[in-house]
Amino acid sequence: MADYPVVNGHHHLGNEDAETDRTFEWSESVEQVIDAMDENKVDATILQPLGGETDESVSEVHDQIYQASQDYPGRIFGTAAVNPHLGTEFVHEEITRCVQELDFKFVKLHTLAWGVDPTSDIAYDVYDACVENDVPVMVHTGPHGMPFSVPGMYMDVADDYPDLPIIFAHMGGAYTLTQEAIQMAARWDNIYLDTTLAMNMYIRRAMERVGAEKLLMAAEHSSNIPVALEKINCIGADEEQKAKILGQNAIDLYGLDVAKQDWDEVEAAPADD
Repeated sequence: MADYPVVNGHHHLGNEDAETDRTFEWSESVEQVIDAMDENKVDATILQPLGGETDESVSEVHDQIYQASQDYPGRIFGTAAVNPHLGTEFVHEEITRCVQELDFKFVKLHTLAWGVDPTSDIAYDVYDACVENDVPVMVHTGPHGMPFSVPGMYMDVADDYPDLPIIFAHMGGAYTLTQEAIQMAARWDNIYLDTTLAMNMYIRRAMERVGAEKLLMAAEHSSNIPVALEKINCIGADEEQKAKILGQNAIDLYGLDVAKQDWDEVEAAPADD
């Protein structure tokens, strides 16, 4: 059993008032997320809205995530995800509200769900809001969503915002795009790689090429948590590298105050009648 915190750095939550997400047609409750965390000994999860939250109702989901962070302090944290097509003013106001009032830890730009060119002016609205609020940005990458989800689209962004941490969700997704994502993380100090949906052999390649300190374990959905954790066990990482990938990198990058669970005590607790 790990004696270091384990953080799931990328997990989606749909609007609790809707059965399924309008784009991806799945969702789950906060209770399901917590149950999966407990079952797999995950100390903390960072929740973000699903990509189907395309209009200003995303504020409702942000509020629901905030409430979860209050119900489970140190275990649930929040991410803002604001469709930049909604306009510069709303983007800046909602991201600022989420960071300054709700204590959210980073911002997600979902190029696939929203059809956003990451080099466009509206995407730059998101980066500007992140810089103004001193939080990283996570961007969707992978073959699903091309051309806007190709890692190479972020070369100018990484140059234009050298002090903005940019996390490649899915680290390119698969095959050649993953190799491109790894190459970019090796060349730009401010690019990090998120392990969701990535194959374990490429996670190992990334660890060897860019170092464990640039990798962040994440699951995206509760059913993926066991796989996400096991992939890190399959890449030849030593305990120090595992500690970084499984939690410490997220804690350092996002400034998390994680409530480390005593899993021995949890396992020893008597079951409810």
